[in-house]
Amino acid sequence: MATTFDWDRLQNRSVIITGGASGLGAATATKFVQHGAYVTIADMSEEDGDKLATQLGSRATFVECNTAEWNSSAAAFRHAAEFAPSKTIDVVVLFAGVGGENKSLVDIVLEENPIPSLDSPLPAEPGHKAIDVNLTGVYINTYLALHYFRLPPTQPQSFKKSLVLISSIMGYIDLPYNTGYSASKFAVRGMFRSLRSQMYRLNARVNNIAPGYILTPLTQKVHQIERPDEPSKATGLVLPWAPIEYVVDGVGRCAVDEQTDGRTLAIVPSGVIDMEEDYETGYGGNKWTSMLEEEGFTKMPGLFPPKD
Repeated sequence: MATTFDWDRLQNRSVIITGGASGLGAATATKFVQHGAYVTIADMSEEDGDKLATQLGSRATFVECNTAEWNSSAAAFRHAAEFAPSKTIDVVVLFAGVGGENKSLVDIVLEENPIPSLDSPLPAEPGHKAIDVNLTGVYINTYLALHYFRLPPTQPQSFKKSLVLISSIMGYIDLPYNTGYSASKFAVRGMFRSLRSQMYRLNARVNNIAPGYILTPLTQKVHQIERPDEPSKATGLVLPWAPIEYVVDGVGRCAVDEQTDGRTLAIVPSGVIDMEEDYETGYGGNKWTSMLEEEGFTKMPGLFPPKD
């Protein structure tokens, strides 16, 4: 897709970024402030959030926020609107997310429960952190975004508001070893597709970012690599890494380019790809098939087991 858009259209826009204190969120917050946005960093880490907001200066603020809790999230959005001179919220980026249990439900059943009988106690409730944060949290924060998009500005505005949802490549393909994460990221796709035809009623847009393997200090630590061409110690494979800058560019495009409306942008080694997720293209079916092959995802036997 075309790579040019005007970053400076962020000037004076009011932005809230959940999960904004580290990783992808922090990189996005930094870029947005550099181009004149007022950015609220909403995160559970007070230490990281305060440090980043201080580094970024007067156009950034931090608010402690647990996105899985309604009152905490609602207070964060109110804080963001009050912080910006426009007294609005113009761009919402929902990065906050967790990996969850990192197991299949089949693994959890087999590992954590004896063979049942009708005389045995009821089974223990399984963990569902990924569902709580990545689905419930995104759902309530999406609601808050739509609510606060309706705030009347102190000055006339000529642009559409922008909501940026964060799914994943793993919201499009099988992820056998993490049922909760897979379910949550598929669900974000459903939210995106439910909303995109209705956002005009709020003078707003919604887009969906689907990152693959993104090279960050955290993922380098998890996979014990220094360079992207090294085999991951966690998987034994050379993974199809993309740089963090591609994610920031994709989010920036969604924030300011009004032609980017109702799109899914995949973040892969070759760049930012519009996945053509529309009826006319089979909701991107052929595009996804070719992209997964070209970008190296089909070389991963854990995701694409060899056929007999």
